[in-house]
Amino acid sequence: MIEPTANNHQLLSRNSPFRIIGLIVWMVSYNIGVLPAIMPAIVRDFDSSIGSIQTVLVLFSLTTAAFAPTTENLCRYFGRTPVFLAGLVLYGIGIGLTALSPSIAILAISFAVLTGLAATPLVSTPWTFVDLIYRGKSEEQATVGLIVVSTLGSLMGSLLGGFLASRIGWRWAFVPSLIALIGIWFRRRSLPNLSLYCEQPIDWVGGLLSFLGLGMILSGVSLAMEFGWWEPKRVFSIGGVVLPPFPLSIVPPLIAAGLILLGFFGFWQRRQARKGEASILRAGLLRKPGFVLGMLAAMLHTLIIAGVQFNLFQYVPLALALDPYRTALTIMPLNITKILVVIGSLKLLKLGSDRNGDTVFQRLSPKLIVFIGLALLAIGILMFYRSLTLQVSSIDLLPGLLVMGIGSGLFSPYVSRLTYSAAENGRVEGTGIYNPVQNLGSSLGKAILGTALIFYTSRDIVDGVLQQIGQTVTPTNRIRLIATLQEMIQTMSRREVSAEVVNQVPPSVVPFLRQISQEATTSGLRTSLLLALLLTGLCFLLATTLPKYPSRPVEENF
Repeated sequence: MIEPTANNHQLLSRNSPFRIIGLIVWMVSYNIGVLPAIMPAIVRDFDSSIGSIQTVLVLFSLTTAAFAPTTENLCRYFGRTPVFLAGLVLYGIGIGLTALSPSIAILAISFAVLTGLAATPLVSTPWTFVDLIYRGKSEEQATVGLIVVSTLGSLMGSLLGGFLASRIGWRWAFVPSLIALIGIWFRRRSLPNLSLYCEQPIDWVGGLLSFLGLGMILSGVSLAMEFGWWEPKRVFSIGGVVLPPFPLSIVPPLIAAGLILLGFFGFWQRRQARKGEASILRAGLLRKPGFVLGMLAAMLHTLIIAGVQFNLFQYVPLALALDPYRTALTIMPLNITKILVVIGSLKLLKLGSDRNGDTVFQRLSPKLIVFIGLALLAIGILMFYRSLTLQVSSIDLLPGLLVMGIGSGLFSPYVSRLTYSAAENGRVEGTGIYNPVQNLGSSLGKAILGTALIFYTSRDIVDGVLQQIGQTVTPTNRIRLIATLQEMIQTMSRREVSAEVVNQVPPSVVPFLRQISQEATTSGLRTSLLLALLLTGLCFLLATTLPKYPSRPVEENF
């Protein structure tokens, strides 16, 4: 299957599709950014918990990432534009039902399942359009534009969504994205109609095996911090049935079942290849170590940034007593700095060509810029770590946020360029895998770093209460108390947790509970930052496998 490349003059015409492509990216990014910002309002309205909303976010990206291979398969058969339009309709239905949800269960199905499935073509198609339509200077400008629009969408989700949730209600926070969706639908004719030179049957069996296999493995990884890697921290049940029915965490069975399904998937792909029939991974991108390792490095970066921001939305309201809107304003410098650095770095640290037409660098190689970005990200995390005190203010948090934003802005555009250089002729299919995996990293960051914050906060609250009453307990009972409090935080509203803790501790400890809680939350956030720093080191190791230069030259001027 070969998809055609549109002429470069489309970028200069009045009917250029970039405006509608950018609006698509903005809409998806807005909805990903809005949910953490309006989470407290949803928790209060449904009398739910932070853990429930966190699970919805994780399931959304799990669905999007796991459905990516099948989406590319559908695009090869029906064409990318028809699949995109079908996804757009389903996305509108999912967001509409999310805004009208009468319960947390309906919200989970609407956002995590319907919107998650629909988001797969919406996440990958804009970047694929840019890759197919534009070349040279135009492609550089379009790529930078999508990165900026994506960051702005997430930022506006936090700011505008938080403002609407605070002033009107959390349901109104989804209205801007619905307005954008209506605008996209009426302008859909400006999108390029990508036809196919040839058609091949859809590999439904391979799509189902890959979806279930990836979904189970990624679900297991995302649930590990909450349920334990081996020994169960809490019971996992569906409809009152405990799974597994023996003292083992749900994580190993999920991962094992996923690996078995992926084994069947590999066997099925070899069978299809021998018979010359439809194969879902025809391009074989997952066999290219350069592409896979670069994609994982980018995913870890997304995980770190998204996880830190998610934890800030939990920490700042408690430490600074701010509403969702002012909380978003406090965290905003991170995203604003990233946008400015993305634009500036691709403008100043650009590629050029020598007299023979070979690609040369006027200043720094992309791989070196990636390393500099990771180093600054690590420094920013350390600065943020040192700024956390019981008397912390918004100004104290600012330097760490700025340095993290600079590091992220340097890293993001160049890691994707170097990763795609390993895709070679499979770049279009690579886009369909790369972008959903980045969204997966976003939700895994909220799951892993968010759960770490809750666990270490629970541990320090238990230890603080025990120290205050001057008692000691056995290690087994201490672990049980920590697990109980962690489960309460993840399954009960904040008001219910406070009332339950007050009822469980001696009256003499009640006046000290707020201070103990603040100290524990600060300590928990610092521990999660150390985990983020460790993940930054792993990201650095993965980035060492990237090529020094991209394989495809670009034009001199940006």
